[in-house]
Amino acid sequence: MLILRRKAGEAIWIGDNIKVTILANDDGGVRLAVDAPKEITILREELLNAMRANEDAAAEQAAPEELLAVLPGLKPAEQSGEKK
Repeated sequence: MLILRRKAGEAIWIGDNIKVTILANDDGGVRLAVDAPKEITILREELLNAMRANEDAAAEQAAPEELLAVLPGLKPAEQSGEKK
């Protein structure tokens, strides 16, 4: 991890095409401007964590067939959606 000290108006470059500029540093927070190509995804960490948690939850969900199998009172033909 690289730790830098920058003042408002100063910038750092990441590679050849990502520029991070310090806009302001006040009230215990820092305002940044990130200039990067459109194909570079830039997310706040809390959004990335929420997306990952949502993906994990979706992966843990049971398949619809498994859910139907546990419903009481349905016969196998009704569970699979077949009609007699």
